[in-house]
Amino acid sequence: MRDPPVSDARAGVSESRGGHDMAEITEARQLCDDLAAHCKAVDRCLIGVEHEVFLFTRADHRPLPYAGWHGIRAVLEAFQRFGWWPSWEGERLVGLNRGEAAITLEPAGQLELSGAPWADLHGVQAELLGYRRELAEIAEAMGLGVMALGFAPEWTRREMGWVPKSRYRIMRAYMPRVGVHGKDMMTRTCAFQLNVDFCSEEDMRAKFRVAMALQPLVMVALANSPFADGRDSTLTSYRNYVWLHTDSARCGILPLALSPALSFAEFVDRALAVPMYSVARHGEHLDLAGRHFPDMMRGALSELPGERPTLQDWKAHLNTLMHDVRLKDHLELRGNDSLSLEYSLALAAFWTGILYDRQALSGALALVADCDVARLNQLRHELPRYGLTESERIPVAGVYAADSFPEALERALALAEAGLQRRHRLDAQGQDERRYLRPLQAVVALGRSPSEHWRSRYHGRWCGDLRPLYERATL
Repeated sequence: MRDPPVSDARAGVSESRGGHDMAEITEARQLCDDLAAHCKAVDRCLIGVEHEVFLFTRADHRPLPYAGWHGIRAVLEAFQRFGWWPSWEGERLVGLNRGEAAITLEPAGQLELSGAPWADLHGVQAELLGYRRELAEIAEAMGLGVMALGFAPEWTRREMGWVPKSRYRIMRAYMPRVGVHGKDMMTRTCAFQLNVDFCSEEDMRAKFRVAMALQPLVMVALANSPFADGRDSTLTSYRNYVWLHTDSARCGILPLALSPALSFAEFVDRALAVPMYSVARHGEHLDLAGRHFPDMMRGALSELPGERPTLQDWKAHLNTLMHDVRLKDHLELRGNDSLSLEYSLALAAFWTGILYDRQALSGALALVADCDVARLNQLRHELPRYGLTESERIPVAGVYAADSFPEALERALALAEAGLQRRHRLDAQGQDERRYLRPLQAVVALGRSPSEHWRSRYHGRWCGDLRPLYERATL
């Protein structure tokens, strides 16, 4: 869940447009024009990642508070010696910036790297390796551990602290009105996300459709959250289960993504129909939960009488639409649990190979040509309980042009690999981006997701003890 601090620069794929974001919005056409303005030339399409992790005390495996000598704020302060600059909400330190990258805080202090945009996966790898080194050095000095899992394996909701950010206070109050697991989503989940650009409205439509429809394949293959409340949840991704019960108006499958009528205008209309959370004013977020953006465009909100929103307000609203794939000034793929660096790069390679090669994208469109929204939504709701070991049982009729889930996954992997080969982006050693795909290919060949690996250890050599997980499920 990307939540830039009020004073933060956006970290993502497309470049910032400065004062343009403060333009007053009075009609939907301006919002469509803004999306269209972010179309990129093919050779300027970039890759950005967002990676969330849990921090904990190594001595007793407890989550960190915000304050204190070993708290989240102290971690942010320690990062500043590596050239990160502080970002504030009022007098509260809530994030960091360095160049086009940012480090932000999720509601319970989960640490999120919002990476800079890169032309290839080699740049992404270098950034993630550098971040992991810095974080490891800080964690070692402070007696902390780093855990890359989709859901906190033992901590209860009551044990989780809250970061003192005004937006999160608003969401915390609003979530119980729209779902049963909203607070769990905020405090006990971590994700890996990928940001990609689009070249035109047609290209956006193709990438949105493919990303939404193919996401279940990698959600199963790289599921990484089998535990909750100190025990086996019996699911492979408890995080994805939680997201399905957070807010049906803004989570899960977006049916419009599979519509042949999808356009910037159609998406804007859909986004305008979703209630707001807040707007940032004078360094704080003003509670507008349940209000509607079109009313603000008319200057009709009682909280802000006569005031119209800005493009910055609109972009903040788009950031509250938390579907598995969402459209902003780029496309954000959000369906996967937090993963180790190697699996994160493999996931980024999968999508880069498919979405950034015309031939691979065409092949992917053929794979999902007859995808039915209702069937995809049903599959999405069943996914959290499935693993690769039983993937032959996952129903794909009406979703993929394949006879089985493993066949669909293998075909998608082949498209990704061929796309990366055709991209031919070489590192200093002359290797192309296919090397980053290998950990995912190994997972599929073995037929066991990270969740299934952890579950096997838990019921086997760990004898029901989750303590080894804190040392092994690292970034």
